[in-house]
Amino acid sequence: MEPYRLFDVAIIGAGAVGCAIARELSRYDLKIVLLESNPDVGMGTSKASTAIWHTGFDAKPGSLEATLMRRSYPLMEEFMKEVGSPFERIGGLLIAWNQEQLDTLPTLLEKAHTNGVTDVHLISKEEVYQREPHLREGALGGMFVPGEGILCTFTIPLACATQAVVNGVELKVNFRVEKIERSSEDRMQNADRYAVSSNNGTVYARWVINAAGLYSDEINDFFGHGNFKVTPRRGELIVYDKLSRRLVNHVLLPVPTATTKGVLISPTVYGNVLLGPTAEDLPDKTATNTSENGLSSLLEKGRKILPRLLNEEITATYAGLRAATEHSDYQIALHAEQRYICVGGIRSTGISASLGIAEYVIVLLKEAGVELKRKPEFRPIKMPNIGESFPRPYQRAELIAENSAYGKIVCHCERVSLGELNDAIESPIPAKTPDALRRRTRAMQGRCQGFNCAASISAVLSDQWGRRMSSIIIGETVWTQRSFHQRDVIQADVLVVGAGPAGLAAALELKRLGIGNILVAERESEAGGIPRLCGHIGFGLRDLHRVMTGPAYARKYREMAEDAGIQIATNMTITGWDSTLTPALYPKGHASRKERGYVPLSYTSPDGIGTIDAKSVLLATGVRERPRAARLIPGHRPQGVFTTGSLQRFVFEYDLPVGKRAVIVGAETVSLSVVTTLLHAGVKVAGIVTELPSHQLYLPIFLPAKVFYADILARAKILANRKVVNIIGKTRVEGIETRDSITGNVEFIECDTVIFTGDWIPENELARRGDVETGKPSLGPQVDAAFRTSQTGVFAAGNLLRGVETADWAALEGRASARSMARWLENAQWSVSRLEIQTEAPVSWICPNVLSPDVRFDGFRFWSKEFRKNVALQLKQGGRVLYEKRVGWLKANVALNLAGGWVEKVDYEEEPVKLVIQP
Repeated sequence: MEPYRLFDVAIIGAGAVGCAIARELSRYDLKIVLLESNPDVGMGTSKASTAIWHTGFDAKPGSLEATLMRRSYPLMEEFMKEVGSPFERIGGLLIAWNQEQLDTLPTLLEKAHTNGVTDVHLISKEEVYQREPHLREGALGGMFVPGEGILCTFTIPLACATQAVVNGVELKVNFRVEKIERSSEDRMQNADRYAVSSNNGTVYARWVINAAGLYSDEINDFFGHGNFKVTPRRGELIVYDKLSRRLVNHVLLPVPTATTKGVLISPTVYGNVLLGPTAEDLPDKTATNTSENGLSSLLEKGRKILPRLLNEEITATYAGLRAATEHSDYQIALHAEQRYICVGGIRSTGISASLGIAEYVIVLLKEAGVELKRKPEFRPIKMPNIGESFPRPYQRAELIAENSAYGKIVCHCERVSLGELNDAIESPIPAKTPDALRRRTRAMQGRCQGFNCAASISAVLSDQWGRRMSSIIIGETVWTQRSFHQRDVIQADVLVVGAGPAGLAAALELKRLGIGNILVAERESEAGGIPRLCGHIGFGLRDLHRVMTGPAYARKYREMAEDAGIQIATNMTITGWDSTLTPALYPKGHASRKERGYVPLSYTSPDGIGTIDAKSVLLATGVRERPRAARLIPGHRPQGVFTTGSLQRFVFEYDLPVGKRAVIVGAETVSLSVVTTLLHAGVKVAGIVTELPSHQLYLPIFLPAKVFYADILARAKILANRKVVNIIGKTRVEGIETRDSITGNVEFIECDTVIFTGDWIPENELARRGDVETGKPSLGPQVDAAFRTSQTGVFAAGNLLRGVETADWAALEGRASARSMARWLENAQWSVSRLEIQTEAPVSWICPNVLSPDVRFDGFRFWSKEFRKNVALQLKQGGRVLYEKRVGWLKANVALNLAGGWVEKVDYEEEPVKLVIQP
């Protein structure tokens, strides 16, 4: 049993405000305890806000909120600089879309000046579009607020709490306050104190400060004060991919009117773009689930502000609850006779105002007669930078030289290193859960939402692996032939990015054709790509002319590459293109070899950082599945949600548990792999859900695999015409709700695991950052039949091109691309004539998708997202029909062949060719 201790102050609530108060009080010679009901700090309203650094320009003049926000603004800037918390002062732009909003701006300007924010000014519609050229048409004018900015809602509460802890504050998590009462223990001379009790113990304190956020009214009730009631106001938000950051320059703020507050669009310090929030008053203080209506309304409103944003991939969705009250101002009150301070009704401005609020609490304590004696030392801290405005660990050569773990990227989307994960686990307030690591490092916060890294991060956290896991994950930059001094520029005839089937097959073919200096860069610790995680048969028929399991197939390619003397650098992450040579890597045209120079790319590895100069580059970065958030599936965000890739890593790479009863969302061929993986892990398959009227489980053509998968499929119930409309469970999945598209009925399916399969997205970040044309943001590079991209010297092959093909097909493409690269290196010409092939729904892609007159087109592959009966497949250019074929049954979610004889009819001076499906 914990010994009796008396604290001078107990602070209830470790959100942004509570942590800021704890930090400020830790300057003084007091015994302080910070109590938090959640397992970590900053897990309430603080972590799910819009992350805006407010100036207070629009606060009610004369209000406590206005006063404290203005006081907090300079304090927050100094604090963020001091502790290294990322922030950017990018300015806020209020945009008037109608006359009512335009007429409101002068009043808002006057309010801002009254509040002391005097640099705010009105701007014309011309300046609006000069500042934000991607806005939709129709803006009438605006108001610019230079001081508005963005900050890190994860780091600030954690930094305040960390500095409080290192300066003597005791933090108790999982401490949900259930009762507060006066206590008179005979053991203490001063019997006038409070017993603050939870199901996890009792603490005793002379003063209580209520910073409980959503629950501040309930704590207030313990002291007999009913002056306000908290109504949870849910705000749902959508986070867009970092590649959308170029579309917006400022915080795009709504103009509040009598009828609407609207939503905002804002960059984040992590490089994403945020859309939201909604505003919905609810009775439930735990309703942090997103909703179907909320997400759809955000899309509708976002389309009216920044239409191109909706073409970008969605990274995440989430919802937060703000502590709204019936009052328009903060509810901060001193009750000196009770030795109690209430800090309630802070709403959405809490992080921006938190340091001002903390300073104000000190004033109130002094007013109450509390003796506050400053300590001789206030220990400073430094937090890890998780923003994009300053160098991250993977970019810092000196840090990697000291500790190679900073060069091993574990989370590829967010470039989070193993060193950062270790630091978070070993910090003064250690990360003990995946969610805690996410908020401290950004791990699993990126576009794949754990497709690549969730299993390894769980393994790092698990007691089963501990330090042994770190040694397995990090390894070294392994060169199968010779090493390089990492400070030197590495030169190669060909750089292959990605050591999956396409990349390795290309390297082998290049070697066979006499290309000597080939370097294959692989970010994983082992070459082989996704097949090495697929513990079932079905690989190798087309390229190796045998049937193999995925691991055996990957191993075979590794062995062939080693035997051929190909250099493969594992644990090497290609981080970007040399900025001095983009957007045009080289002048396009028929350049001679001497004029071409090199294509430079930067990299990081456990051995250091550097540059690779290659005469030619093959992008073979592969594919991933669209995660739950990007599919806009509403509900809570519990543990137990996987994609095929993350599931296979959990089961086959790290042997980690996944659940007991699973539902598979998606009925494509890859779903068969999920069934086999679940059965291998001892998980019962409750059903396979698909929105289409039939499954798309096309069995392999070779008999042994056909028999095997037919048996597997017989064990799984297929639910067609069903859409997942809710994921239920706050900490762990408890079930899903599906809606029948025919009847409209909603059905609950009990499960503790959900796997999202199919719906593939090319890993195209590197391509897009090199200005390689992709047609649509969610598609791979546009290539012709020679696998040439829009950038001279840069080729692309494999599943990067369109999302999904079998591994053996990707390998065959790798071989074909190698032959084109060899011709290029032998002084072949690079065609400047490129004609795009476009598609219309239900066709999602065609490959190749560019026509060039100097290359032969033997055939194409295309993909339909829907089943269609008795339709005409047409290729059109302008008013001409180049090709037409009647199809009795158009299959969905499988690659289909298309003959190439029609290409000779194409006019390269006309508009793009279009593939359409006609009745």
